[in-house]
Amino acid sequence: MGSYTLYIIYALIFMTVLLLVEGLYFLTSAKTRTDEAANKRMKLIKKTGDETIGIMLLRSQSGGKFSKQLGRYMPQIQKTLWAANSGLTPSGFFMLCGIITFMLFFLISLASTLGTFSTFLLSLIFGFGLPYMWVKSKAKKRHKLFSEQLCPAIDLVARGLQAGHPASVALEMVSKEMPDPIGTEFGLAIDEINYGLDRNKALMNISERFPNDDLSFFISALEVQKETGGNLVHVLNNLSDIIRTRRAMLKKVWALSAEGRVTAYVVGILPFVIMVIITLMNPGYYTEYSDDMFFIIGMIVPAVLYVLGMYWIWKMVKIRI
Repeated sequence: MGSYTLYIIYALIFMTVLLLVEGLYFLTSAKTRTDEAANKRMKLIKKTGDETIGIMLLRSQSGGKFSKQLGRYMPQIQKTLWAANSGLTPSGFFMLCGIITFMLFFLISLASTLGTFSTFLLSLIFGFGLPYMWVKSKAKKRHKLFSEQLCPAIDLVARGLQAGHPASVALEMVSKEMPDPIGTEFGLAIDEINYGLDRNKALMNISERFPNDDLSFFISALEVQKETGGNLVHVLNNLSDIIRTRRAMLKKVWALSAEGRVTAYVVGILPFVIMVIITLMNPGYYTEYSDDMFFIIGMIVPAVLYVLGMYWIWKMVKIRI
């Protein structure tokens, strides 16, 4: 029995190292491709002379057939990976999560006495949860940066139109002069337009990758002016002023609700901190009665009340402007 267990451990170590090396190679190569294409788009155009380099970037991000199927059934994952500038396709992301889950399962099995199912469940939660939280955090930061860059981009388009340039040239000015992420996103739209896609559809693709209500108003203003005419410069200037006013009000509300958010964080973390402290002081405090029905009910009811309480606290402090 001892030799059999030893062989299993050797096999697990070999598979872990193999998958880790393959995953790191895939992650590094994908990250390099995305950095070169997304962050240095204008430099690539000058180097390659290809004015539609963004099409290649979009195709590489969509990945192979398996990634496209995952993106079709789980579009939110693909949008989050793109917004985070992670350089990962959906299949690459799930491969990375699988590697982390396998490594955690192996490490937890060696370091603890938990059962196989509990170890697998814990590894699965952290193996997929931690990478997704990391990607989601990066995507949230880039979404915030995109929103902050939108007003200067609209002002740049308005100045271009006021100088006598057509809308397509004014949009191209944003792709050349604005930094990432908005500069790259408008550059991809320009590449799609040059490739033959309708302007409105190309701009809506930006809205799909970076959902933003203010961007939708900007796209609608361009489309209405294209169909009916009118003073687009005046419309864009008013839109820019409204966006700035809304952002100022949002920051004011954010400051006023800071106390409620801190309360939510403290109340949310405190029960888990207490559980960890009690477990460290008395390891059998919870496990001794884990099979008792009253203990199970006594743990489920507070957990449900905790979730409801956190939900209502978060609803009270999360104010939409």
